[in-house]
Amino acid sequence: MNKFQKSIEDFSKTREWHKFYNPKDLLLGIVEEIGELRNIVKWEQDPKAIKKLISENYLEFEDNIGDIYWFLCLLANESNVDIDVAISKVIERNKKRFPEQEYKSKHTNPYSKGQK
Repeated sequence: MNKFQKSIEDFSKTREWHKFYNPKDLLLGIVEEIGELRNIVKWEQDPKAIKKLISENYLEFEDNIGDIYWFLCLLANESNVDIDVAISKVIERNKKRFPEQEYKSKHTNPYSKGQK
């Protein structure tokens, strides 16, 4: 368990907040925060303009990403998942699924723009 996951666990436990949420509520919290991020860029299509919007709204973007991680840590703790172990497994699985030489500079979606 990384230091942030442990710190969030300790913070929640000392306040006895675990009785006020469950995995479904934590998932809904993540979805809500993602929706707030989406609202910053939802009408823009141009990647450069999107980056500009993110830059202009950096503090809000940063706050929402922090909140997403907060909820994710609480969800992981409720599910007895060590985030570091989980992400290590995903990285290793993706290294096998998407070998560098085969996928370098290629989108993994065969239907994405520029690939067939």
